[in-house]
Amino acid sequence: MSKTKFNGFEKWFITTALQEAIKQAEQEVINMSNNGKTPIYAEGYFTMVGNELIDKVNSMTLKKDQ
Repeated sequence: MSKTKFNGFEKWFITTALQEAIKQAEQEVINMSNNGKTPIYAEGYFTMVGNELIDKVNSMTLKKDQ
């Protein structure tokens, strides 16, 4: 299996999916808090982790597709 970097489409697809997952996870944390439940994760946790993943995807993308 050869290791290659992501192209522009792959970067867009992964980044878009991550952004949607981050929004959904953050909303679930907020909803739990608003319903009197104690979430395991604090608000902002998924944003922080998601942004780190997006940065990693960017670093693993071809220079011409940055």
